[in-house]
Amino acid sequence: MKGMLPSLLLRPDTFFSERTKEPESLKIPGIIVIIGAIVAAAASYLNSGIYEGLITAAAGEGMASMLGILYAVLGFFAFIIIWWVVFAGIFYLLSMAFAGSGTFKRTLEFAGYGLVPVIIGSVISLLVLLYYLPMIEVPVISNIQDPAAIQRFMSEFLEDPAFREFTQIYAIISAIFLAWSANLWIFGIKHARTLSFRNAIIVVLVPVVIFMIYTLYMAFIGTPFSGGL
Repeated sequence: MKGMLPSLLLRPDTFFSERTKEPESLKIPGIIVIIGAIVAAAASYLNSGIYEGLITAAAGEGMASMLGILYAVLGFFAFIIIWWVVFAGIFYLLSMAFAGSGTFKRTLEFAGYGLVPVIIGSVISLLVLLYYLPMIEVPVISNIQDPAAIQRFMSEFLEDPAFREFTQIYAIISAIFLAWSANLWIFGIKHARTLSFRNAIIVVLVPVVIFMIYTLYMAFIGTPFSGGL
């Protein structure tokens, strides 16, 4: 796997072309995805601390202590489902419009390889989160039974300068490394589904660009979110 990374990241067309000559296997892509899921779980666990006060007020300290574990589990499986299965499924379905051939397993395999840059970006985002987390000031909720109090809590929380700055940096990092992954996916889908380079670009960029626009919009114009994937 060590010797494969330079070829994957620097010569993706050659890398995926050579992989098509070998039997389909999800072993290495599965390992790559599991690593990404662990990073996502760690980020989700850290993010849970931001909402601990709200959960404590709503359900007590016992439930708040379980929040981190729940967030970590959700983050772990969300990464696998969204970044691997869903994206591979979208690529597979869109490629059908161009009469793509090749199995879904091969598409899933190559989509897993293409997640390496996304995982690198996730590690960087995790380090950024560790830097900003102590600076995020979480407001105290006065009355969990009062909808107005909850609304004030969310408003003050989402307007916290450190929180907004983190979500914007997170969105930029995500966009940059997702674009890198898209470059790998283009060559991967080209070979996995036997498409022309032009059609592979269309298949990959349609969902990726939509996802990037949504992420950047929510971070800079819409409601900020706390990055965990």
